[in-house]
Amino acid sequence: MQKFRFPKSERIKSRKQFEKTFIIGKKLSSINQLFRCSYLIEDFKGDPQFESNIKVAFAINRKSGKAVWRNRVKRILREIYRLNKLPLKEILVQKKKSLSFIIFSYKLNESTHKKISLKNFEKDIVELFENIKKEIESL
Repeated sequence: MQKFRFPKSERIKSRKQFEKTFIIGKKLSSINQLFRCSYLIEDFKGDPQFESNIKVAFAINRKSGKAVWRNRVKRILREIYRLNKLPLKEILVQKKKSLSFIIFSYKLNESTHKKISLKNFEKDIVELFENIKKEIESL
């Protein structure tokens, strides 16, 4: 059950890392343009025992909706990531690369999506993961 965790070592915590990923990284959009992803693939320099080779952050714009709704969206996104991260981690270990990515809302807001659930967003996020995985495989 250890492989389905979402430890602090997998989170982008520093402003420097967040800005580097957001500005330098490549951009992807989901199928129906609800989410965008900025990702950065680098050579893995750390010790695999102590550091994770994948870092992730989730961002929802304040104008998208009220705090309760935004926090729910982030919880759902974290859960989707947690359940679907294994193929990404395996290919990163195989290719000796590290990945940092930020998933942020694009056309998602509370007024158009009052009721949200894991099923609503899973297809979009998994599609983003597949595109990132193809990019890593091509390196």
